[in-house]
Amino acid sequence: MEAENVSQVKYMLEMELDRLHERTDIDINLLIGVDGRIFASSIPNELNSHQFRLLSTFKSNLPHLCAKLKIEDLELSLERWKGGMAVVAAVGDNSFLASLLSKQSKMEEMGSLLEEVIKTTAVLDHIFEQKPWTDKVLSNYSEEVKEELSQLSRQMFVERFKHTRSYKKNLKILEFFKKKIEKTVGLGQVDQIISVTFNQLGTSAPYMDDQTWHKFLEAIVDEHVRKLIGDIQAEEYKKLWKMELERKLKKY
Repeated sequence: MEAENVSQVKYMLEMELDRLHERTDIDINLLIGVDGRIFASSIPNELNSHQFRLLSTFKSNLPHLCAKLKIEDLELSLERWKGGMAVVAAVGDNSFLASLLSKQSKMEEMGSLLEEVIKTTAVLDHIFEQKPWTDKVLSNYSEEVKEELSQLSRQMFVERFKHTRSYKKNLKILEFFKKKIEKTVGLGQVDQIISVTFNQLGTSAPYMDDQTWHKFLEAIVDEHVRKLIGDIQAEEYKKLWKMELERKLKKY
């Protein structure tokens, strides 16, 4: 599942920053524009004194870092201060990832961490630039980046599916069918007819697409409504419901 709007883009960016935090010893992750704007962040709900001082130090040095990234066109930089360090890595042309650690690490100990940071920059760039999630685009990435994008997509689907346009669209169409069936056969049989039809199609309302809704209509009329009201009226209902369904599929 990919992001459909700005809100979902931000949500997915922050999910990836959280995932980087979980995979490493990084305390704080920030996706920042070269103008200093923070687009997304992963910051503990409660900062300890070391983390607070580190974040304050980083913020005071942010204008200098932004200028250096713009002027020198840096791809990766390591900043060390008394209270910790920051790995700064470019994300596309106009933003960068700042990963803050409230401890000092030797360069020879940072190999795996830098690999994670670089992988994350590719993932963030893909999301931030809203690139297509097609095989052609994904084929340009390493296997590690493709796997991370795949896992992130699954996580997004689980956490945000109910907020997607397709989910809301399908619930509205389901409500449309419930009202039509209720008026035709009575309230008592609506839930049973709908449940049986979804079982026959092997799916449920949230996961329907346009083609499957048309199959749903055919099954409702031919296997249930027709038996109760007869062939002539059933055919009339099928034509009317099909026209209304097509309008709603285009509308939503």
